Amino acid sequence: MAACDNVIRAGNETWAYKSCLPAAEEGTPKAQVIVGMSLMTGVGVLKNPELAVGWFKRAADQNYPAGMYQFGLAKIAGMGTAQDEAGGMALVKKAAAAGDQEARGFLTELGEPQETLKPQRKRIKNDCVGVGCGRPMDPFSK
Repeated sequence: MAACDNVIRAGNETWAYKSCLPAAEEGTPKAQVIVGMSLMTGVGVLKNPELAVGWFKRAADQNYPAGMYQFGLAKIAGMGTAQDEAGGMALVKKAAAAGDQEARGFLTELGEPQETLKPQRKRIKNDCVGVGCGRPMDPFSK
């Protein structure tokens, strides 16, 4: 997956398919979506919407939000799969509920307001997670 991430960070979309395919075949959902996008758009590989949908479905089956979103869009549009607007919208809504920003934006554009997600506080390396965390239970004892 490291080679795939490096290509994406560098913005070299033409190499995304070749670099991400091994990770996608190993079952990494992020790589599966990237391979699917390459196949859907024809960037770096011959355009093949049917194969693209297969990769989106693999990622969606792992409950990966971006995979659910892309698979949902393909179903709505009937690209690479039979058109199924209701099934596609269900997947897009599931992706939005899982926090996918593109799915949330898509639904908002359709006039379906989205609840504001609570920002998650970024954990600090030595953040306390257990009871007491080595600190005295009573702050006034000393």
